[in-house]
Amino acid sequence: MTEINRIEELARLFVFIADSDFHGHYPVYEQLARSIATDHELLSFIDGASAANTRRGRVPLLFFAATHDVVLRFPDSELFRCYRGESDADLLAEFRQMVLDFSEVILSNMRTRSVQTNEVGRSAVLVPAFARATRDVTSPVAFVEIGPSAGLNLFFDQFAITVERNRTVLERTGPRQSTVQLVCEVRGSIIPTFQSTAPLQGQRTGIDPNPIDVTNPDESRWLAACVWPGSPDRPQRLAAALTIAKEHPPQLVQGDAVAELPALISTISADQHLVVFSTWALAYINEEGRRSLTNALDAIGATRDCDLVCFEEPRFLEWLPPVTDGVSSFDPGTGTPTALGLRSWRSGNRESTALAVAHPHGRWIHWLEDVHG
Repeated sequence: MTEINRIEELARLFVFIADSDFHGHYPVYEQLARSIATDHELLSFIDGASAANTRRGRVPLLFFAATHDVVLRFPDSELFRCYRGESDADLLAEFRQMVLDFSEVILSNMRTRSVQTNEVGRSAVLVPAFARATRDVTSPVAFVEIGPSAGLNLFFDQFAITVERNRTVLERTGPRQSTVQLVCEVRGSIIPTFQSTAPLQGQRTGIDPNPIDVTNPDESRWLAACVWPGSPDRPQRLAAALTIAKEHPPQLVQGDAVAELPALISTISADQHLVVFSTWALAYINEEGRRSLTNALDAIGATRDCDLVCFEEPRFLEWLPPVTDGVSSFDPGTGTPTALGLRSWRSGNRESTALAVAHPHGRWIHWLEDVHG
């Protein structure tokens, strides 16, 4: 691909995310994305800063995270106030000057980091999935997360979750006084069970190519940089979850899940029931890798009872039965509806179940399975 074609491709990608992701919800990024798409100088810088192995479709979001990281370092700056919607200054002019002043920092971010959102709102969806997965389990449950980032969702039972329907509270679970307060709206006719009957005090860990150290301020800031400006509640929720995690930092393993997940699982004693889970992580693993992961877990499931819970785009869950009613019909325009799937192994027998469709950040859940079945 020639340089001209690469620049044109990058311009189209910025327009695409402005239309599909930012429009109507994230005005700062929408304005910047549309401006960057017509700015050959900025596009050339972004193209040159991108690592050779970065998927082209991820480059715009990685660039926005890399630049947001710089903005967050200077909370007294005009650009920081622009990002918060508190300034009428020329956003593009301030942004271009920042890129010029901190080009080496931005380049380093783009060459050494990846987009790592650790959205704890997804715990509101994981909790009923874990309750369903372990409803027949009496031994301690061990959790292993694929692509945990900082591992914040490993603390799911330390978050307070309010379950609502039509603004009427149906249930509250988790510690009421938690600094992380989540609200999940139940849609559809079925109300899932949010209370687990299994003991959850087993081992908790995860494997990530670049795990985030919650005790490192620079790495914690990177998590905040991956949150789009204008996101309601997410920055505060992230900060509160990081405070919880810092009290007992998760023991995460750096590595490739496709190659090294079985070795990590082998360290978990057989007297603990194993639950492996992922949230928006499988998109970063190619189809062959996902197939290898599934095959490896099938082999493990032949020798010990375990479960796989995945909260992912349906196209990345090749083993999942089709979700009903058409995923795209759910709440269009407020994020990609996401499938919640369960793959269970009991006494060597395997079963795959489509549990729910939900908002990608856990704001609502539409349960599909008869919870009494």
